[in-house]
Amino acid sequence: MYRDAKRQPTSAEEIHALLRLAERDLQQAEVPGLYPDGRFSFAYNAALQLATATLRLYQIRVGASSHHVRTFEELRRVLPDEKREFALEFERARRKRHMLTYEQAGGVSESEAQNLILRVHEYQAWLFEYINSNFPRYLKETELT
Repeated sequence: MYRDAKRQPTSAEEIHALLRLAERDLQQAEVPGLYPDGRFSFAYNAALQLATATLRLYQIRVGASSHHVRTFEELRRVLPDEKREFALEFERARRKRHMLTYEQAGGVSESEAQNLILRVHEYQAWLFEYINSNFPRYLKETELT
């Protein structure tokens, strides 16, 4: 664990709140008529919330300094080997989102936005199964909708 990450207890309420935020952002990413930049940013925010939820399952809280970077670094450390590609993809999305936010508008194609939305949905589905299989004390399967 990185020095600006710490162990801190979590709760079912916290996990569920993060999952709801991610779902809200994914729904926003799919609103017709948004520019690809906006769709990408909403999908990225959903990925960040899902990554945070994953870390909180392990009682990890990332500090405020370089929060987005550290979140995806920690995610890569806790994911099973066969799922680490998600952390790498979300880190690439983080760099692109940084560019969109601070340097250049219009830097995302519709296909890039749609691909990120798809990958975030895939991660979300995997995470729901993972929580139900490995962390049932935080959520019941029926709560994951």
